[in-house]
Amino acid sequence: MANQSLAFIELFWELMNRKTGDLGRVDFTPQKPPFDFTSPIEQPFARSTPEEQGVDSEKLSQMMSELLSSKNVDLHQIFIVRNNHVILEHAFGAYRPGVWHITYSMCKSFTGMAIGLLHDEGKLSVNDRVLSFFEDVNTPQGILARLRYRDLTIRHLLTMSTGVSFNEVGAISGNDWVKSYFESGSKFPFGTQFDYNSMNSFILSAIVTKITGKTMFEYLKEKLFSPMGITKVFWESSPTGITKAGWGMFLTPEDAAKLGKLYLDHGMWNGTQLISREWVEESTKPQIATDRDDNPFYGYQLWIGNLPGSFMYNGMLGQNVYIYPSLNTIAVVNAGNTEVFANGTMTQILRSYLTEDFGQDKPLPENPAAVRNLSRIAASTDEKQRIPMIRSGGWGRPPRIATSGFSFFSQLDGRVYEMRSKGIGLFPLIMQVVHYNYTDGIRYLRFCCQHDRYALEFLEGDEVFRIPVGYGESRHTSITMHGEEYLIGAKGRFGWNEDGKMVLTLEISYIEEACKRMLKIEFADRDHLILKWNEAPGNKIIEGTLEMITTGSGNTNAFVEGMLSRVSPSLIHETMYSAIHPVVDADYVCTDASSDLSDLALFHAQKEKAEEDAAKKES
Repeated sequence: MANQSLAFIELFWELMNRKTGDLGRVDFTPQKPPFDFTSPIEQPFARSTPEEQGVDSEKLSQMMSELLSSKNVDLHQIFIVRNNHVILEHAFGAYRPGVWHITYSMCKSFTGMAIGLLHDEGKLSVNDRVLSFFEDVNTPQGILARLRYRDLTIRHLLTMSTGVSFNEVGAISGNDWVKSYFESGSKFPFGTQFDYNSMNSFILSAIVTKITGKTMFEYLKEKLFSPMGITKVFWESSPTGITKAGWGMFLTPEDAAKLGKLYLDHGMWNGTQLISREWVEESTKPQIATDRDDNPFYGYQLWIGNLPGSFMYNGMLGQNVYIYPSLNTIAVVNAGNTEVFANGTMTQILRSYLTEDFGQDKPLPENPAAVRNLSRIAASTDEKQRIPMIRSGGWGRPPRIATSGFSFFSQLDGRVYEMRSKGIGLFPLIMQVVHYNYTDGIRYLRFCCQHDRYALEFLEGDEVFRIPVGYGESRHTSITMHGEEYLIGAKGRFGWNEDGKMVLTLEISYIEEACKRMLKIEFADRDHLILKWNEAPGNKIIEGTLEMITTGSGNTNAFVEGMLSRVSPSLIHETMYSAIHPVVDADYVCTDASSDLSDLALFHAQKEKAEEDAAKKES
């Protein structure tokens, strides 16, 4: 436990102090494949108007209006199925319909499904002792560890009632998470309290591998995903090759809805019983009290819902599947909200509409005007209106605004700027930590303008990232970060700040993720830029992670708490704020629109070294 706490503190301070490269104690290996845009979704749901399925489009319009107008909701995709028909599907802003999305802890519920499949095959029982599957675990504590965990059962893992101290934060403390799990202590007797911990799910995944000889992802592809036509799916593995289980999964909204439909229909899919009715019913009934007013009960790796019989697959930042058997309805959302559990504004709004009077048992009269209004509201965040671009004008006075013609951006074509501080990356901090894919630091920036098409080029480490920039409407591309491809959409606009300085505001959305990177480039003068970075979600999530390990939650020991108590809380928050909102100066180097940015950087590095050597000789 002390090791994981110290490892987190070490990584935290490295990130806060803008260190780059291989951070933390976990080996990074590229895993994530590019998203498949070419093949269609297999076994798709039928499509229908809401009225055909007994739902009033005006009610859906009111729900969407509330969701889209809330400052606490950043909705990426929504997908609602009723009576086995899709009645609402839409992607918002820069996000694209049908693209897989990070699930975070939503995938824990699919880990529970894997355990159910093995239960149905007679290969395990929820009352089996966990250590019976790990006879080969060799820890320094040895006999002590086996005594400590001799009464731990699969049921305790399923219900998050182990109290084990090795938690999500511990995942950055080393490569062998199974060994670290059994080396840690427990905060209370097994089964007596609810204590949410992704490492419980990971141990379930390790058990699946012990029994089947396959990763849990491979096992689920064979037993569930392939029979259900779920092919656009990926799940990361730990450094030792075990499916992460509690996070690391990418899944499309339609396929997430299928896995909701599977449990809504008691384990049946297209007439075939894939998981036993008994397992589904046990999984979806209250198994343990959580002491949370918003979600008071937990089942087997899923949350019990607000209506009788309802339940939810939940992931942080708003990755949710809401299943309502009494309404014959499944609602899937992907978002970038500032919420860890399903207790935020988005869930409150959805639950206020997904009540017993959500729809009728028979079709309603068709209402084309209401359907059009629903489409209009859902499309209200679409990036259709281009922001006017700035025409030619001097650097020292406000230029004229025009919807067409020569943009101010064209004056910047080929201009290269060097960062004074090289510890900031394009990846948001959350993505770096979750994927162990840490930045090498942006070194140079170049503006590009060709035929009214605009782009920014960043040299980060030794990789050049060219990001097309749309005005009012995102332009999409992909970047490859250390061997993993990520889809992005970027849009920008010019304006003037309160000091009369020209500012380019850039928003980079990671289409498969819950995070965005924001950048304001302030033109102090022709040869000097000030770059002000931000990310969303930002402060509250990172503060929450810090709180999880520093404020007496039971995840630290006396030594670590004593050490942290010597650090001023205000200093921690100030340091964290500067890491989430870093400000970096950049200086003009040259104008060259044709050379490779990495070659230019090498040339200037060699030139600077030659000048330094010459200066040393003169002195």
